[in-house]
Amino acid sequence: MLDDLELYLAASSLKRKKYSAARELYLKVNARNESAEAWLGMSFCKLYQLAEGLKIDGVIECFKKAKLINPTLQTTIEDAFIKRCQIVKIAYVNFYNEALKQQIKENKKVTATLLLTGGQLQEEPSDNKEFSSFVELGNKGDGVANFDLTLGMDRFLEEILLKFNEIDNAVRMNVDKASKAFKAYFQMEITVIKIG
Repeated sequence: MLDDLELYLAASSLKRKKYSAARELYLKVNARNESAEAWLGMSFCKLYQLAEGLKIDGVIECFKKAKLINPTLQTTIEDAFIKRCQIVKIAYVNFYNEALKQQIKENKKVTATLLLTGGQLQEEPSDNKEFSSFVELGNKGDGVANFDLTLGMDRFLEEILLKFNEIDNAVRMNVDKASKAFKAYFQMEITVIKIG
């Protein structure tokens, strides 16, 4: 009962970008009784903070622990992970394009834009009670950390493309390549268009 409450509160904290609070709650749950949902939640915390300098290795470590704890839910865990990776990529494209709009307003010139095409978000596994608290997480990048816009546009674009590659490699190397979620994920294409 306490674990369920703390898992719900952790997912809520994650959605509101309260990463320290979410991590603390997930750690409490795992200290009492390791939970696939808590480890997966920790991986989401770290995934959502890649823009703030966290490394993809920490994301993958937590994700793998979730799969080890409950191998019977491997497909559900992988689908949830892939969906969150899609959300992060979409959020990053939006961050970049918003920053670009601001630059256009200020400088009246365009350097590049990012287009995200071909992808569809996978539906959340709604019938699985094990991961019910993740249903509350948003589908439009809610909770994803922002990049540091003081980097300058060239560095900013480079950082986003680097994160895209890290996330793509993490998905490619750690999930079932025959799954629908994997195929949908790699239908998403990021195109950099340079203008002027």
